[in-house]
Amino acid sequence: RDIIVFRSIVFACASGFVFGGCDTGETPRGRHCMMSVNMIRSIISKRRGIIAALIKQDLPDTCIDWIVEFVPESLSDAPIITSLLSEKGLLTATERLTAASAGLRIAVAHSVRGEVIAKMLVSVSTAVLMDSFTLVIDPIGVPVSILREENGQDVTNICREKMFRMIKTLSTVSPKNKDLKNEASITLAKIAALCKSENAVG
Repeated sequence: RDIIVFRSIVFACASGFVFGGCDTGETPRGRHCMMSVNMIRSIISKRRGIIAALIKQDLPDTCIDWIVEFVPESLSDAPIITSLLSEKGLLTATERLTAASAGLRIAVAHSVRGEVIAKMLVSVSTAVLMDSFTLVIDPIGVPVSILREENGQDVTNICREKMFRMIKTLSTVSPKNKDLKNEASITLAKIAALCKSENAVG
């Protein structure tokens, strides 16, 4: 029940809904409802696993952005997300990269609440990113049209979108957080080297 309530509120808030109405001159991202924020934070503080469960359900990026911005308690699910990403057979390639993208954003944004678990989540998320690189550039000898999900979505395009979001997140890591900054720098350097190598081959 909590997952249903949580998902419904997050969807509404990410769209700009505010209890009691709002100034129509404001943009959705420029306003939020503290009643909803407090309700969500209360649910997360009492129930572990909700964030991880919603990430598995492919929560839209706008909802992830809202959670990252307003729900620092989301980091409490870092160990569960880390475990989820560590088991390769539990998710499809796109689901795994999507979960890694969400996990990375949460870990980077709220690392001060738990540096050890945040670092573990960043490490496993970047490992997933590197494992998925071949899907981003198209596997050699495999026509792009073949790489589709059961619902018809283009796997390569989904993976590219998530990779670019993760690169953007890695580039925002504060230099003050030396461990995460080091992890981010190493990953970005690896991606740059792989891209250079692919360009040379192509």
